Amino acid sequence: MKLFLWILFGFVVAGFAFWAIVAEGPENPFLVSLVVVVFAASPIGAFWMLYTAIRYETHPLPMVLMAFLPFSFLWYYFERVRPGKLTRGNRSA
Repeated sequence: MKLFLWILFGFVVAGFAFWAIVAEGPENPFLVSLVVVVFAASPIGAFWMLYTAIRYETHPLPMVLMAFLPFSFLWYYFERVRPGKLTRGNRSA
């Protein structure tokens, strides 16, 4: 079910981006800012994912390659970073 929701989210974002490009574009300021956020989130998230994977992953190459897929940083955050699966060094005092 979780994978289905990620795929559905990807199609919704891609559909929104397709609509924003093909249509004349939204005239509402909120929708314009939403379009800017959608198109800015992917490259910013990819750079964050590259930095985090290179710094903290034992074998970063698969995650570095995955960073070039649009919005894959969301998967990386929710599946690798947030649950604490990624070791971030020795935290003992």
